[in-house]
Amino acid sequence: MRLKFPALSPRARLALLIGGGIIAAAAITSGSWYGYRVYTELSPGSWRTPTEVLDRNGKTLVALYGSDWRVAEPVRLSDLPPYIPNAFLAAEDTRFRHHIGIDPIGIGRALFANVRAGGVAEGGSTITQQLAKMRFLSQRRTFARKIAEIPLAILIELRLSKDEILEAYLNEVYLGHRDGREVRGLGEAARVYFSKTPKQLTVAQAALLAGMIRAPNRDNPDEQSRVATQRRNAVLNVMLDKKWIGKPEHDAAVATDAEFRPGKRRLRPYPFLIAAVRQEFIDHVGARSLATGGMTIYTPVDRQMQIAAEAAVRNGTLNLRRSHGWLQRKKPLQGALLSIEPSSGGIRALVGGSDFRRSQYDRTRLMKRQLGSAAKPFTYAAAIASRSVTPASIVRDEPVQIRLASNKVWNPKDYDEQFRGPVTVREAFEMSLNVPAVRVAQEIGVSRVRDVWHNAGFTGDLSETPAIALGVDDVSMREVVAAYSIFPNLGRRSEPHLIDRVTKGKDELYHYDPQQTEAIDPAVAYVIHSLMRGVVAHGTAARLNQQGLGYVAGKTGTTSNYRDAWFVGYAPDLLTAVWVGFDDGTPLRMSSGEAAVPMWGAFMQSAPHANGELRPPAGVSFTEIESMTGRLWQPGCGPSVVEVFLSGTEPRETCGGFFEGSYTMGQFEEPPMISEEDAAAMVQGMELHAPQMIHDPDSADMSSDDEEMTEADTVVDSVRILAPPPPPPKNDTLPLRAPS
Repeated sequence: MRLKFPALSPRARLALLIGGGIIAAAAITSGSWYGYRVYTELSPGSWRTPTEVLDRNGKTLVALYGSDWRVAEPVRLSDLPPYIPNAFLAAEDTRFRHHIGIDPIGIGRALFANVRAGGVAEGGSTITQQLAKMRFLSQRRTFARKIAEIPLAILIELRLSKDEILEAYLNEVYLGHRDGREVRGLGEAARVYFSKTPKQLTVAQAALLAGMIRAPNRDNPDEQSRVATQRRNAVLNVMLDKKWIGKPEHDAAVATDAEFRPGKRRLRPYPFLIAAVRQEFIDHVGARSLATGGMTIYTPVDRQMQIAAEAAVRNGTLNLRRSHGWLQRKKPLQGALLSIEPSSGGIRALVGGSDFRRSQYDRTRLMKRQLGSAAKPFTYAAAIASRSVTPASIVRDEPVQIRLASNKVWNPKDYDEQFRGPVTVREAFEMSLNVPAVRVAQEIGVSRVRDVWHNAGFTGDLSETPAIALGVDDVSMREVVAAYSIFPNLGRRSEPHLIDRVTKGKDELYHYDPQQTEAIDPAVAYVIHSLMRGVVAHGTAARLNQQGLGYVAGKTGTTSNYRDAWFVGYAPDLLTAVWVGFDDGTPLRMSSGEAAVPMWGAFMQSAPHANGELRPPAGVSFTEIESMTGRLWQPGCGPSVVEVFLSGTEPRETCGGFFEGSYTMGQFEEPPMISEEDAAAMVQGMELHAPQMIHDPDSADMSSDDEEMTEADTVVDSVRILAPPPPPPKNDTLPLRAPS
């Protein structure tokens, strides 16, 4: 009987032809794409060619191998006793030497098992297919992925010899997790699980590792000793059956206890830095290129600075723990440091934590914490830009109540709960007084402050209350460093980056194009720079003078209940941020001057940088004023200083007459720490993992008599500050003198 098919209309035939053409074109395109990738990314011996990470001087920081960027050199098949690769063939692909990349028998067996299970229960993949999956496909167990493996495996077989395929596989195979990190490749597995080189593995140990492949985090001696033993013995039985080992070797291996004898993983040098380079590589070049050997990654990193940064964080946190018993907790005290060249944004040094072995969390990129008083430069930048406030303006440091939309009352306080009456903006900034900063934010308008934050590059929702002046918003260290770059760059913001370019042979895979964005007026940036010079000269960071660093500029920041300690400071060619704290928010009970500033100073003492001053831009002038009152100085008045102003905002009232304020002469340092009793009172009832508000030396006591203010509250009452009178015409009678 002859089957008859209905005749197709011309339109249907055309649709069928077009559909078939599309499918064929898609198949050809996909095949060509994967063929190109196999040809370029899996050339013979490519897994033995390292990817080199270079420092700013073109010298190698580290040579890396494999998709996980190991420092250990790859395993060579010719160096291994035959029983080691044969153990993996026995476990995964006994017909490896005889198929063309796919094994029809294994596929049929797996298909039958999967139909019975109603899903993907058994793989049936050859070692070539597994290599294709590891290098080019996702790890999800789907039928689509299994189908994609087949042409890829055939392409790989055409590209590489059997020994090359097996060697590449042994260097990529996944063998579990240890210490929070993947164990990839036979070389790393031998070190981590047995403290041996690969060629030192015994028959039993090789069979144990091979038996773990299908479920390495489950079928291992630490988790399921009985299952691990059974899997190992099954591998040994196959090896005996195939005559890959003799009966005496088999029996001796079976009689051996299936257990690990762990060794230490060989860490990459500069582990936080290289992990950050790897992440930036993924972001810009792509994860699929990680295992491609022969690349060169050019970075702006300075090796000497990186070594100094790691020593500063390690020794700084260790010394703090040794000196203060309450810091000796089970969870480690953490520190982080990020240093950039402000003009380009190139990262010179990066340390994301105090101990990479215990925690690989990069606090320079992933952590978001409140900034405390290190946020004040942005509030005062908004105030200076408004031209209603100058460094000589008088602002009242006295009790103030701000009524919120929720009818709560917020009573901001200074670190010592004392009030100094009328003070100059400079004194308030250098001593990191909180009430004056809140008054300034309220007077000029919170929206102006928010605009400066956004222009400086801070993202996310920002506080809509005057509390923004005290750093209540969670920010990352990268955001902080990028934002602070507007001061040494005199108004221009640079984006931090770790990779300048990536090449492979003569091909350039990636190139970073440094760009600066205008954030604030250069003259405003210079005025804030002058204020931050004062913080170091005789303010909350004055102890840097003892380390020979009195020429730098910066700002301290200590957050709620002494949870976080920050110092962000710079020389003209080097900008560095340091953070110290506990991940869960446990109070340090000490200020940033005690915790962060010494660590920052230790780094800067060892890091090469310029000892110089920024050149004043157009739009600023220098005027001699009376220190205490901010008025124009004249003979017979009190001590004077040469202050910097935006041109046209110089004070016009001369000194003399009554003034009710006071002035703190000499160097000032914030209190080094709080008492155990005060710390206990602070901690009582608070959630350590979610710090909400700011307190202390560089921050305000954000609590009212009954409840805390939340960022959802809106200020409805205003606070008034005293500002200088309207600017007079520019006075050129006084000679311009550089700031003292």
